Amino acid sequence: MTTEKLMIGICEHFDDGSQTQFKRLMNGYDVEFLEFKSPLDAAKSLLNGDIDLAGISGSSAFNLGFSAESNVSGLEISAYLPRREPTSVIVSKDKLDHLPRKGRVFANSELIRRQLKRFRTDLELCSKSDLNIEDLSQDNLIEKLDELYENNDLDGYVLERSEWDHSEKNGRRHTLGMQIGNNDSRQRFIPPPLRGFSLLISRVGFPSSTFEELNDEHSRISFRVESKLFLELGKDELLGINVSIRRISTIKKSLIEEGGLTSDILDEKLESLEKYDNAAEKQVQMVEVIMETLDEKGQITYSLEKKYLPNDDEYRIITIFLQEWKNMIELTS
Repeated sequence: MTTEKLMIGICEHFDDGSQTQFKRLMNGYDVEFLEFKSPLDAAKSLLNGDIDLAGISGSSAFNLGFSAESNVSGLEISAYLPRREPTSVIVSKDKLDHLPRKGRVFANSELIRRQLKRFRTDLELCSKSDLNIEDLSQDNLIEKLDELYENNDLDGYVLERSEWDHSEKNGRRHTLGMQIGNNDSRQRFIPPPLRGFSLLISRVGFPSSTFEELNDEHSRISFRVESKLFLELGKDELLGINVSIRRISTIKKSLIEEGGLTSDILDEKLESLEKYDNAAEKQVQMVEVIMETLDEKGQITYSLEKKYLPNDDEYRIITIFLQEWKNMIELTS
């Protein structure tokens, strides 16, 4: 608990749902939230010393210049809150499989539209420009989509889960899941990178122990790797990237179901680690990286996955992963 009230700047407009998480998880701390028009305004106020911290989403932090290997001058990430669910949902009466033939569905992300085409080539997919709703605010956009849906002008509309939660609506919706462990599923929807993060930004030197109980190591690893991949690949908006930390027992089960020797190789690595490194703790979790993109028609999927232990040489692993991705794209282009 802190002894003095801290002033935390957040955005007055929707910021990937981060504001709600800050207020909920920091309820027991002596803090006061001040709203700013943008993450940049909050960061400037932080640099000027007007506030103690800025609470912003991972996407906003990345756009300001925070990533795996860089901070904004004079600022640093002080705490990573537990990551929220980064997937999207489709608001519709039925699941994707049962939508009407040639059903009309709104999805503003080109990546998600291509993923939808992969699963249902017959769907008529709409963007903001198709519906002439580019200038609407977040709240008004959802109200308009809901109106079109209720009037049967849309058979469904896709929102990021944080957008749906922010709307506080109670209609039927269905998760567009990642289908981890099922590589061949056409229903796989790897989300755009950096969704679901809530980060506390401070001036350099702020005692990070202040919010030690909130700081989540899994979230830190995921943000670090996703931001590095996204930055190294030119901030490509057609990339789906997800980094998660999963239990080894769960991963092994998936590997066994897929067949091959990968599960045995994993066992050998763990046994070797325990045998030759007496100081090493028993490993129970692995980092899993999944990345994909699709061609314009959604007919061809380019996908790459990597699994590694948290104490492995991450820099080397990610460097090899990036080179493998670039080689794959070059060979298929």
